[in-house]
Amino acid sequence: MELRDAALKAGVFVAVFLVVATLTGLGSIPVPVDGNETAPLTVQSHQPEAILADSSAEAGEIEPDATASEKTVVIDQSHNNSVAPGDISPLVTSLTAAGHDVQFYTDAMADRQSLGETLSDADAFVVIAPNDQYNESERRRVEQFAEDGGRVLLVNEPPRQAARGATASTPMTNLAGVFGLGFDGGYLYDLREYDTNHRAVYATPASETALTEGVDRVTAYTARPVVGGSSLLDTNESTALSTTRRQARYSVLARQGNAVALGDRSLLGTDYAYTADNEVLIGNLIEFLVSGSR
Repeated sequence: MELRDAALKAGVFVAVFLVVATLTGLGSIPVPVDGNETAPLTVQSHQPEAILADSSAEAGEIEPDATASEKTVVIDQSHNNSVAPGDISPLVTSLTAAGHDVQFYTDAMADRQSLGETLSDADAFVVIAPNDQYNESERRRVEQFAEDGGRVLLVNEPPRQAARGATASTPMTNLAGVFGLGFDGGYLYDLREYDTNHRAVYATPASETALTEGVDRVTAYTARPVVGGSSLLDTNESTALSTTRRQARYSVLARQGNAVALGDRSLLGTDYAYTADNEVLIGNLIEFLVSGSR
């Protein structure tokens, strides 16, 4: 009888211990202290401040220099580009508000007029995430456009399927290659320091130039590395590339002559244009586009 009672008491103790141990893993529970009072037991690693990522403030305005003379900016839509006017409305709206003409080179326009003819009346050319290749004639025409003083902005995004070891050969890399620029495969992520999620990586100026003036830090939400040229924005050293998992500082913005490559399309969209110093960078990109001497 005594053995049976002892076993029952031991079983009750173990059950209570397991319940307490389980609850302590969830954050805070009352733990008995002297007298009838209780004190909370806190597990720091499960507190909200240790779980939730910091989010950059959304503020500011895109303020390009409105004193420049009127320029024509052509945005390509004729190569199955993953972009619509609404996707980049902060860029388009700011350009038009500053008195510049924005034209979308659509499939319908391409049926009537070649890319070369369209660029003959343009001052800047913007290419965003094309899915169709630029033929040799088009690549030569864009290269000549930049050599004549026109400004070129190449904006890419990670591939929809970024398998390990995936090739970096894309229509955008094909075009960027004429300027000595390119985009690596995969996407960037940072498990140590990020904005809202691990794919929202931070980047800071790699050098002081007109394109990084006033920029302290930007947030790239779906970025792929830019290769070649002179890097203007680099990620933290804890950033890794999905295809290799190697941690390093990666460039997300680079320049070569009159061409600039940006590895994050989302930065130009309404959802992310006003995070951190993204709006300052967009203003600088606009000034780059309209300050050529063609």
